[in-house]
Order: sequence, then C-alpha cells, then structure tokens
Amino acid sequence: MKKWMIFLVAGLASTAQAENEVPNLTFNGSIIAEGCDVAVASENQTVHIGDFSVAVFSGTGSVSSAKNFEINLENCVGKGSITFSGESNTDNGALLALTNATGEGDRASGVAIEILDLNSGAPQPLPLGQASSLYTLKSGDNTLRYQLRYKATQNVVTPGSANAVMYFDMLYQ
Repeated sequence: MKKWMIFLVAGLASTAQAENEVPNLTFNGSIIAEGCDVAVASENQTVHIGDFSVAVFSGTGSVSSAKNFEINLENCVGKGSITFSGESNTDNGALLALTNATGEGDRASGVAIEILDLNSGAPQPLPLGQASSLYTLKSGDNTLRYQLRYKATQNVVTPGSANAVMYFDMLYQ
C-alpha cells in the first residue's frame, strides 16, 4: 500500500509541474520549387552539327555555321535555368571538348563546340558549366532553344571526327 501511495503522490507532483510549463511544438518540412518533366524526345538527342572543311577555320576564334537544337519541357511552372556540362576544352574551358565517344577514327584538333542560348533573342554564348539566365517558364509545355557550332581554339585545325557528349541540369526557382 505504501508503494502505491508514493507512486500516486509522485504522479500528482509531476502533473502539477507539467501544468506550469508552456507546451512546445516543433514542426518540420520544406517548400520546394516544382520542376518540369523533360519530354522523352529531348532526353537523349543526337545533333549533327555538320561537316566542315578545315578552310572554314581561319584562326583562333573563327566559327562554323550553327545547328539548332531544342529541349522540350512539360508540366512546367515557375522559373528555371539550365547548365550544360561535359568535358571542357583545354584551350578554352567555356567550350565543350571533342571526344572520341563513338570510336570513329582520328579526332579533329584545334576546335571545340560552342553553345549558344537563343532564349533571350539574339544568340548568346553560354559557357560550359555556367548557369543560363533565369527563364520564366509558362504553365504547361515549354521549348528551350539553343545552337551548337564549332569554334577554333587554335590557329591550325586538323581534320577528324568532331564528336562530344554533353549533359544538362535544370535548376528551378
């Protein structure tokens, strides 16, 4: 009987103490930027930039004509930017290096691939690894437009395969 009474008294004391304390509730969660879905046709593209004579490249900085490509997005809301990545050229880190990804013989040298952003009007170079300007995405489907072209990184360009692999990441806000 004494044990029961002691327990009961101790229980009453802790209840009285709890009544004097202010309850503390902590809530956790996060708010995320809703993104877009990349259209299936845009996930794994092969873009043929073109076949160009070495004579097109008259020196460092000279360029070929450009080839358009698009990234189609679905179910979008909000804003976003895109960053292209891949192996950067050793002469100009803003450009995509040529790789022998397909195993097609000798690789061209003295040239790399430049990315141009068409989404703000006139084509603007978009350096590899650098986020684009923030795009306002309309609700629903959106098409982001770009161009690729070869750009001489050295005074002498040698012929060969001019292939590369590029990736992209979307950042939503």
